[in-house]
Amino acid sequence: MHLQATFDFRLVVLSIVIAICASYAALDLVERITLAGSSSRLGWLTGGAIAMGTGIWSMHFTGMLAYHLPVEVYYHIPTVLLSLLLAIAASFVALFVVCRPRIGALHVIAGSVLIAAGICGMHYTGMDAMRLAAMHHWDLSFVLLSILIALVVSLAALGLASLFRTGERDNVLKAMCATIMGFAVCSMHYTAMFAVSYTAMTETPDVTNAMSISVVANTAIVAVTFVVLGSVFLFQRWFPAQDPARSEA
Repeated sequence: MHLQATFDFRLVVLSIVIAICASYAALDLVERITLAGSSSRLGWLTGGAIAMGTGIWSMHFTGMLAYHLPVEVYYHIPTVLLSLLLAIAASFVALFVVCRPRIGALHVIAGSVLIAAGICGMHYTGMDAMRLAAMHHWDLSFVLLSILIALVVSLAALGLASLFRTGERDNVLKAMCATIMGFAVCSMHYTAMFAVSYTAMTETPDVTNAMSISVVANTAIVAVTFVVLGSVFLFQRWFPAQDPARSEA
């Protein structure tokens, strides 16, 4: 029997808001990392990747929880954590590429491919974490479309982020770019969600190391994400970026 899936549009909207906030934090971090000295650069790259990756992953997971099936769904925790690590790795690559002293076409292309691979890996690994009494079926055309969107999104993200390397752009433009990036990331996610369908099975799923994610747990994930992203904003306001060359002068 084919299972009819529905979406909770409140969680869909929340996932878009999270994606926009994560994108804004990433653009805000670009200036900080670009102007950071050699002693603090790695720390900002790592912290920025964790904040940005957590935000992207939380958007993805919130979007998955917005996808309702008429059967109980469990999530394999080790696989979920692996999807989080992939999101952080993709974010690290994005920040590393865009914050280089010089960016060439080869850097942008290679970085975009790696970022797209990380985003797709995060999504489909997260989907693989689902444990339910149903068999999944993939629509290859939507899978390929989601990969193409991920690549285009990665190229666009690197291009938009490069505008904020020197901190000369205003916050209105930054918010506009973050909104574009947020909707673009979500478009990849929901395209990939439309690529899968399920048919019911009588077998009981293996729920070893798996748990059912309740509304409370989802709320905690979202809360932690906003705390992490909010901490980035506050820390940057308290400790504004300074160009090392100007400081020495």
